[in-house]
Amino acid sequence: MFLRNCWYVAAWSAEVGRTPLARTLLGRPVMLYRTVGGEAVALEDRCCHRSLPLSKGRIEGDHIRCGYHGLKFDRTGTCIEIPGQAHIPPGARVARFPLIERWKLLWIWMGATEPDESLLPDWHYIDDPAWLCIIGNGAKPVPMNCNWELNNDNLLDLSHVVYVHPTTLGSAGLENFPIRTERFVKSVRMTRWMPDVPPMPLFARLLDIKGRVDRFQTVDIDLPSHSVVDAGFAPAGKLAIDDDRTDAQRACILISATPETETTSFMFFAQARNFAKDNDELSRIYQQGSKVIFEEDIAIMEAQQRAAGALPDAAQIDINFDAPGLAMRRLVQRYLEKEASNA
Repeated sequence: MFLRNCWYVAAWSAEVGRTPLARTLLGRPVMLYRTVGGEAVALEDRCCHRSLPLSKGRIEGDHIRCGYHGLKFDRTGTCIEIPGQAHIPPGARVARFPLIERWKLLWIWMGATEPDESLLPDWHYIDDPAWLCIIGNGAKPVPMNCNWELNNDNLLDLSHVVYVHPTTLGSAGLENFPIRTERFVKSVRMTRWMPDVPPMPLFARLLDIKGRVDRFQTVDIDLPSHSVVDAGFAPAGKLAIDDDRTDAQRACILISATPETETTSFMFFAQARNFAKDNDELSRIYQQGSKVIFEEDIAIMEAQQRAAGALPDAAQIDINFDAPGLAMRRLVQRYLEKEASNA
């Protein structure tokens, strides 16, 4: 089951050009391309004649021509030409999906209702000059062999960093600090405040930090899966739990998981920071370290998916750190039921 009346990341802007791009999203084949004027278009990747994917065809001006029998479709998905006949049958069209291009990303709406631009998450960090933002994975999605909701679970339970990322993010004892869960209309927030602790290992090495720090972790996830992980620090004694963090050194990681199928998904991510923005060597090493972190997380989630597939009826328990993830799953379920009741 997928939420549909919401925005998902379909692609990085740089991925889509004058060559058709095929991608399965929410279990449905989609084809993306750009018109002569640069407008991004998303159509169902299927000719309405004999179902050859339109991505196997060719772009002609602003249109796409099927590579099997030559039917031509405009950017609305309407068939405008059939070789060898003048009459175009009623219903000769394919679905078109609304797109918004913002923050170097293409956001797609695959729901039955009118798209609501206000439901886009706030990812201004990508274009904000106050932040240095590095686009993840060379502006390509990271394929994950797991259900998309496992990514929400992973990000809302950062206690795992002690065990999964001990050399980069974790420090022994961080799991002993309590978390706060906040529930909003269409989002969930997890906050952990860690005063007077060792610095994050990765940044301690990169920034040559001496002494102890006050650390914080805040994760906001907007429906369905748009996450902002705000992790930062300052010298011990300089911050309080709800202080303005403007002067803290902060790394904001933007992550969204788009379902491909029920058991596979795409991760789109970018990394922004407000410190040492002109330090190219730090950026290089930070990217390398972050690559390891994401690979470690994905290995965990894919292993979870395999075990869940092998033992679908096995009982699970919940622990205190699960509160934010459970709140997010309940929020998703509530909106799934709302969509079903309005269908």
